[in-house]
Parts: sequence; C-alpha cells; structure tokens
Amino acid sequence: MAKILLLDFETSPSLAFVWKFWQENVSPKQVKENSQILSAAWKWLGEDEVYYAEARKGSDRKVIRPVHAALEEADIVIAHNAKKFDLPVFNSRSVVNGFGPPAPYKVVDTLIEARKNFRFGSNSLEFLAQYLGCTPKQSHKKFPGFELWKECLSGNDEAWAELQAYNIQDVLTLEEVYLKLRPWMTRHPNIGVYSEETVPVCPRCGGNHINYRGFYRTNISKFQRFVCKDCGSWGRLRTNEMPKEVMESLAVGAAD
Repeated sequence: MAKILLLDFETSPSLAFVWKFWQENVSPKQVKENSQILSAAWKWLGEDEVYYAEARKGSDRKVIRPVHAALEEADIVIAHNAKKFDLPVFNSRSVVNGFGPPAPYKVVDTLIEARKNFRFGSNSLEFLAQYLGCTPKQSHKKFPGFELWKECLSGNDEAWAELQAYNIQDVLTLEEVYLKLRPWMTRHPNIGVYSEETVPVCPRCGGNHINYRGFYRTNISKFQRFVCKDCGSWGRLRTNEMPKEVMESLAVGAAD
C-alpha cells in the first residue's frame, strides 16, 4: 500500500531594516535574518502518531533532517498550499543546510484541489475545516496572531508549547479535510499501482469494496464503471468492452 505523508511547516519571518510600513521594496542588503523553518509536524495517513520537530535556536537543520527522512519513505505527500509554500520552503532550507533532494514522491495539494473542484467561500484550511465539519484548526489562545511568532523568537516556552499544539492540530485537520475532498480529486495518484493487487481496487483509497454501476464511454470505447463503497469515489476498469466489430464501424467527427 502507498505510504502517504501529511505535512505542515511553521516558519519565522525575515528580519530587515525598513523605512516605511507600506509598499516597501526591501533589497537583499536590508535583510538582517532570513526566514527559517521554526517547526514541522507530520504523520502517516491512517496512523495515530503525529511527529514533531522544532528549531528554537540557530539552524533549522534539526527540523530538516527528520522531515527529509520521512520524505525518503513517502510515495505521496499531502499539504495545504504544498506546491507554492511548504515544499519550496523545505527545498530551499534543505539546500542551505547541505541536504540533497529526497527520493521522488507525488504531491497532493489540498489548496489546489479545493480551488479546482469547488467554489467555497474561502480555500483556507481554517475555513474548509469549519465548512466541511472537520476538527477546527487550533486557535492562538494566549498569543494571538503575530504575537505567537514574536514570542517564540524571544524564547518564550509557553509560546513554543502553543506553536507545537497549533502545528500538530494543523496536520490532524489537514488529514480530515483531505479525506473529505479525496473522492472529488480527478487527478489523484493511482493507489492501485502501490498495492499491486490482482483484483480491481479503488484508485484513490485502495479499497476493494467496489460496486459496478454502468459504463464509462469515450468516442470509440466502453469501460466498466464503479463506485467505491469505502470512500465514495468513482473509477473504471482499463479493459475496453466495446466489441471490436462495433468499434471498427463507429464514425467519428473530423476533429476526433
């Protein structure tokens, strides 16, 4: 079965010398300290344990190392805004810390999937969790908003404990949101290629409780269609059931 990793990072802000608060163009010479990864939380889909690492002082190498090891094992990685934030941030901090790229993996970005398949009022993880009836993201209790990051950078132990709880809950919420959206993901990696079963399985969840319902047809082909009774997604078999003599007699449009 596929090893599916759910992942979330919390990062520090960059520190820079600026002259104004609005529409400031910051040059590299103004930067005093670049953004780093403060903490990471990750878990394997379907397992209970959530892993966590943080870098309170100095290099974020102590976060990069265990996440890099997890990515080496992963077949599929899931994150919210994975392709524009989490994974590019991880890659940039990895190369700074002397790590090479981990073994290749496929990516499911729940932000992209939410935008592509639905029209929610907002596509933030916080809103999706509330709208879909999932466990909500952790609120900043004692340190609201930016105060949490500011206090963490000041070495406040209470703030770090709150950041840990916030980061871990983000991964748990992500898992619930992913499972809600998964049946609708038409380009989800095919789980069947990892299970190597000799009977048809659901391409999204790998379940074998499938109900055959009608046929999926192209302009010249016909395939057995099914719905997964485990996750609710639709799929089809790969064998063309259109009789050869019928297929050969079919007329198609000039552009087909």
